[in-house]
Amino acid sequence: GGVECLKNYWDSGTQIQSLEVAVVMLRHLAESGPIGEVLVGEGFVQRLVGVLNCEVLAVRIAAVRAVYALGLNSGRARKEMGELGCVLGLIKMLEGKGVEEKEASAMALSVLLMHPANRRVFRKDERGVVSAVHLLNPSLQGLDKKYPVSLLALLVHSKSCRKQMVAAGACVHTQKLVEMDVPGSKKLLESLGRGKIWGVFARP
Repeated sequence: GGVECLKNYWDSGTQIQSLEVAVVMLRHLAESGPIGEVLVGEGFVQRLVGVLNCEVLAVRIAAVRAVYALGLNSGRARKEMGELGCVLGLIKMLEGKGVEEKEASAMALSVLLMHPANRRVFRKDERGVVSAVHLLNPSLQGLDKKYPVSLLALLVHSKSCRKQMVAAGACVHTQKLVEMDVPGSKKLLESLGRGKIWGVFARP
């Protein structure tokens, strides 16, 4: 009956600030694949997307981390969240003022973009790739670089996205991340290197 209790609390009309504990609980439950599927079936994707754009930063960040947890183990959740417009909201959060918000949005997008339709939505927003590349910059501290690396790795095989990445400075940043042993950075750099534009820049 735990899921039903969580649903009742969420829907009780409580103030948005009070939802943080419910969202955090949802995230922890979603880390179990089977329970995550139950949560999707009980309509928690819609509830979660409903608080993504709230004015309370702590609740918003908790919701984004829950998106990551729910999407990590559920293809159905990734599809539904994309259909509900989650991707565009997360792109906006890549440009958030705080590092925690930027990292959380990169985390969530790194799983949502596993779904092809979500990648198409992401590519249509010109801010997306550039904002993600900016997160690779080693001078931006306190942000786990593996998430923007994973996000961009899902897009690098698109010629137009690869050109955007190179133009935004992804090659320079990624080379530094390789030296820092950031997971996935070497593979991303190799993929960027297959583009003709990077071939020009790579010449001595």
